[in-house]
Amino acid sequence: MKSPPLKGLWYFKTAAELGSFKQAAEALFVTQAAVSQQIKTLEQQLGCMLFERQTRKVLLTQQGQDLLPYLHKAFGQMEMGLSTLKSDPNPTTINLTVLPSFATCWLLPRLASFNNALPDFQLRIDPTEQLADFNHDGIDIGIRFGFGNYPGLKSELIAEDELVLAYRPGLIDPNKPLREQLSKLNFIYDEGRDNEYAWLELNKQLGLSGHTFSNLKIDNAALVQQATVAGQGFSLLRRRLVNQSLELGQLEIYPDFAWLCEYRYYLVAPERHFEWPKLKAFRDWIVAELRGC
Repeated sequence: MKSPPLKGLWYFKTAAELGSFKQAAEALFVTQAAVSQQIKTLEQQLGCMLFERQTRKVLLTQQGQDLLPYLHKAFGQMEMGLSTLKSDPNPTTINLTVLPSFATCWLLPRLASFNNALPDFQLRIDPTEQLADFNHDGIDIGIRFGFGNYPGLKSELIAEDELVLAYRPGLIDPNKPLREQLSKLNFIYDEGRDNEYAWLELNKQLGLSGHTFSNLKIDNAALVQQATVAGQGFSLLRRRLVNQSLELGQLEIYPDFAWLCEYRYYLVAPERHFEWPKLKAFRDWIVAELRGC
């Protein structure tokens, strides 16, 4: 026998529990005729009557009474199964995917703050350029730098950033003309993301049309920063990623040269993950940290 559709079984279960097609229709937000038709079709498929129709009510036949407890159990198990998809399988560990540059330059220096603010949670960091497969990689949430368009996922804007002209202390003198100094220095180019327009704007403002692109091109902002700290030249770096190097005196930034990034920082995950208590706590912590730097 062909299995009857779930819709008909659900309508039967509702009508049986309420003892009325009319009340079942109200509970299901459909017409009484729709309930009657679904149950009639179900009875035809099963080859037996499930209800005895009376003027003001309906009564279960013996076959209907026999079927109802099985449906209670089956639909109950379905609800339990669906609820597990929404629940957090590991409520004390935050599995985070994040860009390597953000992990190295921003997140790792703040682990003490994380541990102080969220002592009941363990942070597991997966540094990768690729956004995780949330269905198979065991990842709870990601931090991405982009436009926020991640199909099938919810993204929440948490911060903006700006590109600044960075260099090792002593490499550039802010009291001397910048154009002449930059024309003699190597430009360390970050191929990763969101840099070309700022470089073109810098060229436009300073008239550096004769300055060629660097022969050192790196697809990782953290490595670009390390090369800049090492005095290999100047670079355009995200301010949030260089704050610690500025505080330590490893880098300086040239005043009055900054460009708002077209990309922004987003939390990214399946929508249901955002309801998990551990991720609500993580979101509150990281937003507060980003406001402070």
